Amino acid sequence: MTAVRIAAAPPSWNLEPPAYRYETPRLSRLTTIDAGDRRVCVQARAEQPMLAVLANVLDAAECEALIEMARGRLRPSTLTDPATGRDVVSQKRASLGMFFRLFENPLVERIDRRLARLVKLPPEHGEGLQVLHYPQGAGSDPHFDFLVPANDANRASIARSGQRVSTLVSYLNDVSGGGETIFPLAGWAVSPVRGNAVYFEYCNSSGQLDHASLHASSAVQSGEKWVATKWMRSRPFVPRMSGLGVTRSTDEATP
Repeated sequence: MTAVRIAAAPPSWNLEPPAYRYETPRLSRLTTIDAGDRRVCVQARAEQPMLAVLANVLDAAECEALIEMARGRLRPSTLTDPATGRDVVSQKRASLGMFFRLFENPLVERIDRRLARLVKLPPEHGEGLQVLHYPQGAGSDPHFDFLVPANDANRASIARSGQRVSTLVSYLNDVSGGGETIFPLAGWAVSPVRGNAVYFEYCNSSGQLDHASLHASSAVQSGEKWVATKWMRSRPFVPRMSGLGVTRSTDEATP
């Protein structure tokens, strides 16, 4: 199974988190950003948490190509059980997913480099591009994308590659109903529009983690939803080895 390694928000984290120190965002404050091979427009942004809605991140042909390349490699999305370390199918994330390797083919390399330039980090800091498919009725519960250092696997991942610092979720199709990316603590809901993306940051230079980045995907009410997610690290990403000696495109983020 393809593991969707996102940190769920355990009930104990409902306590008031420590104050997060916001810094100058990595994302440019310009309204139009040079991403190398295209110019990306900033349609909206927020300061706390640092998030932005972006347009023209991908074109229609790129969206369609990513969906078709991913379709035959989809597996039920899983979460990592913090007690056993095993990947298990969870009702908290009713989707199908897969990962591309960094620079896996010319299209993926072009997108990897574009997204890295957009967020001002070397492309080698990126985990493998992930494609998720949400059929009608599917969504995800509120969760964090940063690695919670509460188990050996996450501590080892942080030691190898540093903490996750940002997420960019690109929408690969228009959704006729539902499927919004929800930030419940910030009061934001971003509608999925093909070629657009939502970007958010959650780790500052001191290693503090922004709990206001809590987010979820609302259930798809009509049609289906496809997204491509790029996680960036504070250092070059070094994949862990699987039990078969095969490198993984991403690492787990368990509570």
